[in-house]
Amino acid sequence: MSKQRIVVSILAMLAACQPRPEPIRFGEDVCVYCQMGISDPRFGAELLTQQGRAYKFDALECMVEFERSGQVPTERIHSRWVVDFSQPGELIALESAEFVFTPAIHSPMGLNVYAVLQGRYEADSLLPRGQKLSWQEVVELVQTQWRQGPLQGSPLQ
Repeated sequence: MSKQRIVVSILAMLAACQPRPEPIRFGEDVCVYCQMGISDPRFGAELLTQQGRAYKFDALECMVEFERSGQVPTERIHSRWVVDFSQPGELIALESAEFVFTPAIHSPMGLNVYAVLQGRYEADSLLPRGQKLSWQEVVELVQTQWRQGPLQGSPLQ
């Protein structure tokens, strides 16, 4: 076998060993943080460890709080995934998502933020309109306002 084939084979094997998100089974899976059933395919999130363990959540805020709890040290986190609101049930990498706060939708845990693939919000006029947020703003919103009850108006006022 040539050196090139060996290198290609090794790279293919390494790629196959990378942790991949597990599909969320809506109506069957339970949120690891709040213990509620994961039922709305427009919402949800998943955290993957370096070892490939998948932690599933019914909402973004549950993933934020789970991570903040320290049950999985940050250095053991491989990746974070969120459900694309415009493609129910489809998980996208957190880094590929943008986030929208709007009182026009009601998320499972009441944050009223949805995730969508970058660029889709501008391209899809049927998506509920609202205030675009960065992931850091979503984290701050969870930490400062979510526990105080349902949000009204702009989350960053």
